[in-house]
Amino acid sequence: MENKYTQMEFSKGLFELNEETLKELSDSKYMNADLVPTSASERTWNTYNIGMLWVGMVICITGFSYAAALIALGMGPIPALINVLIGNLIVLIPMQLNSHAGTRYGIPFPVFARISFGRMGSHLPSLMRAIVAAGWCAVQCWVGGAAFSSIISVFSSSWDTEGMGRFIGFGIFLVLTLILGLKGSEGIKRLESLGSPILIILCIGLICWIVSLGNDCGLSVGDMFLAGNEPATLEANGGFLYVFLAGITSNIAVWATLALNIPDFSRYAKSQKAQFRGQLYAMPTSVIVLATIGAMFAKVTEVAYGEAQFDPTAVLLHLNNKFVVLVVSLGVIIGTLTTNMAANVVAPANGFANLAPKKISYRVGIIITCILCIVYRPWWMYGDAGAFMFTWLGTCGTILGPVAAILVADYFVVKKKRINVKALYDEKDDTYTYNKGWNIRAIAAWVLGFIVPLLGKFGIGGTFTKWLDANSYIVGFILAFVLYILFMKSEKKSYVSEETFVEITEKKYAQQ
Repeated sequence: MENKYTQMEFSKGLFELNEETLKELSDSKYMNADLVPTSASERTWNTYNIGMLWVGMVICITGFSYAAALIALGMGPIPALINVLIGNLIVLIPMQLNSHAGTRYGIPFPVFARISFGRMGSHLPSLMRAIVAAGWCAVQCWVGGAAFSSIISVFSSSWDTEGMGRFIGFGIFLVLTLILGLKGSEGIKRLESLGSPILIILCIGLICWIVSLGNDCGLSVGDMFLAGNEPATLEANGGFLYVFLAGITSNIAVWATLALNIPDFSRYAKSQKAQFRGQLYAMPTSVIVLATIGAMFAKVTEVAYGEAQFDPTAVLLHLNNKFVVLVVSLGVIIGTLTTNMAANVVAPANGFANLAPKKISYRVGIIITCILCIVYRPWWMYGDAGAFMFTWLGTCGTILGPVAAILVADYFVVKKKRINVKALYDEKDDTYTYNKGWNIRAIAAWVLGFIVPLLGKFGIGGTFTKWLDANSYIVGFILAFVLYILFMKSEKKSYVSEETFVEITEKKYAQQ
C-alpha cells in the first residue's frame, strides 16, 4: 500500500515534513533553502533563547522615544509609561497567535502567508513588511547620522552639527549601511555581538547623565515621574484622550511588522510554551525599561532646556567633553548599525528579492532599501514627536493591523490550525492556489480593514474617522478579522478536514 503520509508529528502538537516529501519538493519553485520548514533537530530555542532574542531587538536608540514622544506631546510620565505598556501588551496578542503556526509546523512567514493570501498573494504582506522595515531603516540611519555629525564636530568647531551636518551624517551612515549590505561583511557579525552590550552601556551612561542634569536643576528622579500633564500642549495636539488612544496605536505599531513575520523566529522554538513564555517575559519588560529611561530623559530636558526632547541623540549636543562625545558617538554608531542591519536591511532586501528572484537579486534589494531611506525623509519622520507617533507609527499600524488579523482569523478560525504543509510548496497541488495564486477574499478584507481608519489621516469623514484613526490598529484588526471569516465561508478547497489531516500525518512520538 502506498504511503500517503507527507508530514510527521514528532512531538505533541509539533510537525515536520518527512524525508520522502522533502526530496519530492526539492525542485519546486516554491521551495528554497530559506523556506524549508525546520526539522525537529533544528527546533532548539528555549524560553531563555527567545527572551534574549527579544532583549536584543528591543534595545535600540529609538526604543527610548516611545514614552518620551508622548511626554513631548504634553502627557505626564506615568500616563505615558502606562500607554507604552498597554500598547505592547495588546500587540503581544497577535504576535503570540501568529507565533503558533511557526512553532507548530516550522514554517517561515512568507510560507505562512500563502495559507491566507495564496502563493502569489503572499507577496503582498511580505512587500508591506519590507516597505515598513525600509522606513525603520531610514529612521535608524537618521539616528546614526547624528552620531557621525557629532564626531565631525569634535574636530571642527565650526561644524553645523544639527543643520546641514546632520544631513551629511545621515548620508555617511546610509552609505556605510549600503556597503555592508552589499558586501555581506563578516565584520558585521562581530559587530552584532557587540551591539547589545554597547547599547546597555549607553543606557547606563544616559541614566547617569539624566540624574546629574536633574540634580543641577533641582529635579529628583521622583519629581521626574510625578510630573503632571501639560494641558496646553495636550490640547494643541488633540486633547488627552486623543493623544492617549493614538499613542496606544503607535506603540502597537512599533512591533506591527514583527507581529506578521514572527514565525521566522518562532519556528526554531522547542515548544509552544517556550516561545510563549520567552516573549511574554522579555518583550514588555525590555520595552518598559527603555521607555522609563526615555521618560526621564524627556522630563529632565524639558526642565533644563525648556523643551521635552524625545531623540536621545540630542544628548550629544549637551556634552562638553570632546572625548566623551567621541566615545558615545562611536557607541551609538555601532549599536545602531548592528540593530539596523539585522532588523531593517536584510529583511526588506529579501522581501524585495522575493518578488521576482530572477530579476531582483538580494544586492538589488539592498539598493532599493537604501533608496527608500531617502524617499522616506527621516528628518521629517523622526524630527517631530507628532510626525513620529501619529503619522509614521500610526500609518504603519493602520495598514499592517488588518494583515495580522487575517493571518490569525484564517489559521485559528477558518483552517482550525490544520495545515497541509506539503501543499504550500507543491507546484501540482492546488489546495492554496485560490484564484491563480491570489486569495481575493483576503485582499478585500485587508483593504476594507485599513481604508476607513486611513480616511481620518486625510481629514475625510470629520470627527468620526479622526477617532477611528486614533484607534486604527484595533479598528482595522477587528474589521478585517470579521470580514475575512465572512468572506471565507464559501471557500472550501483550502480547508483541510480532520480526516484528511489524519491521513497525511504520521505520529512518531510516544503517546501517554
